[in-house]
Amino acid sequence: MSTVTRAQICNLALAHINQTQTTISNLATDRGNTATICRTHYDVARRAVLADHAWTFATMREALADVGGPASPWLYRYDYPSDCLQARAIQQRIVSATPPPFAVELIAGGAKRSILTDVAQAVLIYTADVQNEALFTPGFVQALSWHLAAEIAPALSGNARIIENAQRTYARFLAAAQATDSAEGESPPELDANWIQARA
Repeated sequence: MSTVTRAQICNLALAHINQTQTTISNLATDRGNTATICRTHYDVARRAVLADHAWTFATMREALADVGGPASPWLYRYDYPSDCLQARAIQQRIVSATPPPFAVELIAGGAKRSILTDVAQAVLIYTADVQNEALFTPGFVQALSWHLAAEIAPALSGNARIIENAQRTYARFLAAAQATDSAEGESPPELDANWIQARA
């Protein structure tokens, strides 16, 4: 199966809002108002849709770098991965029903974000800023095209009904894509609660 391109995703978005008089062949180089508007919104829309779900194709695990200076009551402060769009969980040492708690806040001075937790040598599970269209699933492409449609519609259409329809349809396609994506793979069984284990 051929890889979808950014131009194809933009053309889908244009079709969603009945703007088919102009198509895009190369998003990076095409000129004109339509291409400029799509280029302006594409990456922002892509990152927003990625952050809306723990997509399997965008899930990463990274051993975090301890930067010191934890804030009470946390024991450790770690650097926030540069490609992280949404921190999902701290990897558990053993299968457990309760993931380790963590918090995200700016490092003193406000230069970058950090992750606070009580876990030593923490590994973060997160949604990465995936730009390679070859990794996108069909459901993600559909959801992204509708979100992008909602973003470009005010400039290209200005029709409130078309804008609202794109927003509603995005929510519908996102929910369907989330269900399909979440069905891929199987989580390990959770440990029974302590009081159940004690009865065994």
